[in-house]
Amino acid sequence: MRILDRYTLKNAALGYFFVLAIFIGLFFLVDTFSNLSDILKSKTPPLILARYYLGMIPWIFKWVSPFAILISMLYTLGELNRSNEIVGMRSAGVSIIALSMPLILFSLIISFLGFYLQEEVLINSQKKVEEIKRRFIKKNLEESSLERNFKFASGNLIFFALEFSPKEKTLTDVAIFQEDEHGNFIKEMICKDITYQDQKWVANLVKENLFDKNGLRIDSQTLAKKEIALAENPQELLLKKSILLEFRPLKDLKREIRQLKKIGSQEKLKEMIIQYNQKLADPFSHFFLIIGILPFALEIKKRKVGLTSLGVGFIFGFIYYFIASFSIALGKSGIILAFLSPWMAPLFFLTIGITGLALIR
Repeated sequence: MRILDRYTLKNAALGYFFVLAIFIGLFFLVDTFSNLSDILKSKTPPLILARYYLGMIPWIFKWVSPFAILISMLYTLGELNRSNEIVGMRSAGVSIIALSMPLILFSLIISFLGFYLQEEVLINSQKKVEEIKRRFIKKNLEESSLERNFKFASGNLIFFALEFSPKEKTLTDVAIFQEDEHGNFIKEMICKDITYQDQKWVANLVKENLFDKNGLRIDSQTLAKKEIALAENPQELLLKKSILLEFRPLKDLKREIRQLKKIGSQEKLKEMIIQYNQKLADPFSHFFLIIGILPFALEIKKRKVGLTSLGVGFIFGFIYYFIASFSIALGKSGIILAFLSPWMAPLFFLTIGITGLALIR
C-alpha cells in the first residue's frame, strides 16, 4: 500500500471510529434516561446493565455505522481539500480513482463486518438483551398485549396462529405444518386452540392430515386433544416473535420463502422476498453511500469542514433511506418487482457516484 493510501485510510478510519463511538455513547445516554424509572424500580444491578448495553452494540452498529462512515469520509476529504492536499495529489499524477480506492475498500471492509454481525451475532445478542430486559428491567408478561397473526417456527414445525394471548397462555385458531428432513410437508394440524398447562402445550379439537412426499393426502383423523411438541414456553414465544421478526438470518428467511412457495401464500411470499433482499442490501449501504457521496465530498472546500460534513452526511443519509423506504413500499404494493425494490437506493447511489466520478476533471 502506498504512503498516500495509508495516510488517507488512517484519517478516514480514525474519523469513522470516533464518530461511531460518539453515536453509541449518545444512544446509551438516551436509552438510559428513557428506561431510568424501570431501572430504578427494578433495582437492576450495574453488572446486568453493563451486559445489557454491551449486547446492544451490534444493533446500534447496524443503524448508526452508515452515518458514521458517511460523516467521516466527508470530513476526511473535506480536510484534504481545505488544505489543498488533494490538489497536490492530483498534480503528482494521482487519479480520482486511485485517490478514492482506499476509502472504497474501507467501506467494503465495514460492509462485510456489518454483514457478519447481522448473520452471526445480532440475533443472539438481541436475545440476551430482551431476556435481560424481561428479567431485570421490564418484568410483566401479563401486560403484553394480544398478538394477532402470530407466526413462528420451532424445530421442524411451523405455526400460524390467528391470535396469541401471553396472559392466557393460549394460541387460537392454529395451523401447524410439519416438515421432514428434506423440507417436504408431511403433516398438517388444524387446532381450535393450544394452551400451555403443566409445562406443556395441549391442543383442542385437532384435525390432522398426513401427506406423502408428493404433497398428496394419505390419511386424516380428528382428535379431541393432542400434546404438541413445542419446546418454548409463552414468555419464550413472545421473545422469539419480537426477535425473529427483525433479526432472522438469511438462511432462515430462505427456508421460509421455500415453505411459503409450497403453501401458496403469495402476499406473505412477496413480503419475505423483500425482507430477504433488504437484509442482503442493508450491510452494504456503507459501500453504496460512499460511492454516491465521493463526487460531492471531493468538492467540499469550506472552512468549517466538520459542520459541513455533519450536515451533508445526514442529508445524504436521509435521501438514501427515503429512496429505500419508498421503493420497498412500491415493491409491497406490486408496482415494482419484490426482489428489486430493496436495491433501488443502492443502484441509484451507485449510478450517481460512478457518473460523478467520471465527470470530475
